[in-house]
Amino acid sequence: MQALFTLTSSESKRLLGKAVAALPEVQQAKENGYLVIGRGSTNAFVIEELMNSAMDKEKYVAGQIIKGVLCVLGQDLRSKPVTFHKGEVLAVEPGAVVDKLTPGDILIKGANAVDPFGNVGVLMAGPGGGTMGQFYMALKAQGVETIYPVGLEKLIPSVEEAALYGGKLMLDRTIGCRVGMACVADGRIVTEIEAIDILFGLDAIHYASGGWGGAEGSVTLIVEGDDDDVKACMDAIEAIKGEPPLPVVKSPCKICGAPCSFKGKDIEELPAYLR
Repeated sequence: MQALFTLTSSESKRLLGKAVAALPEVQQAKENGYLVIGRGSTNAFVIEELMNSAMDKEKYVAGQIIKGVLCVLGQDLRSKPVTFHKGEVLAVEPGAVVDKLTPGDILIKGANAVDPFGNVGVLMAGPGGGTMGQFYMALKAQGVETIYPVGLEKLIPSVEEAALYGGKLMLDRTIGCRVGMACVADGRIVTEIEAIDILFGLDAIHYASGGWGGAEGSVTLIVEGDDDDVKACMDAIEAIKGEPPLPVVKSPCKICGAPCSFKGKDIEELPAYLR
C-alpha cells in the first residue's frame, strides 16, 4: 500500500521531535546518563516530546533564519538550554558538561542544511565556532554520538561544496549575519524519511517540496508498506496536521551585536520588517 501526504515546516518539526524522542538510545541517555539538547527550533519539539509539556519553542534558539535574514536572538530572550542527567533537568549551559560525557551519552544538535550524500551543514557565527567549535571535536575524541534532526526543507545539492564558501571574515556584504559553515560527514541524521522508519517501520520517498499560502518550506512524501502500518502512519500524520507555525521572536537590528551589513544603520534606514 502507498499513501501520500504533505507536511508544513512546523508539522515536519513535530514529526522529527516525536521520532528522536522515541529512539531507545535517546531514552537511555535521558534516564541513565547525559542527554544534551543544543538550541534550535526543531530541538525544541524534541524537548516537548521528551517532557510531554509545552514550551516557548520560538525562544529555544541562538542563530535563526527569520524574516528573510540570518539573525541571532539576543541572550535576554533565549530560553535556558535543556540537559538531562539521569532523568533530571540540569540548570547548566551545555558546555558545562562536555568533559563529563562518555559513550552512551548523546548530544542533539540543530542543523541548517543536509544533502543527498548524508552530509549535514551547520552555520556558525559565534566566537570559536559556537556549539560546533565547543562540542564537535571533543565528542568525536570521546566517542559520544551526536544526532542531527533536520527537515528536508533544508536539502541542498552539496554541503561539502557549500562549506567551501563563506566565513565571517570572507563575506564583505551580507543581508543578515555573517557566518561560516561546518560540514559534518559522520553525524546521525534524522529527516522525515528516517522519522517515518523510526516510528512506523515504513519506507518513505521525498516526492515534492514547497508550496505557498502557509505551505512554504513544505515537503511531500509517499510512504509504502503493509496496509496496517501505512494506515497507522497516516492516522498519526493526520493528528500532526495543523501544527501551528512558531511565533516570530527577533531582536531589533539596532541592538543586535552580530556582524551584519545592516549593523550601524539608523532605524529609519532599515527595511520596515527588520526594525
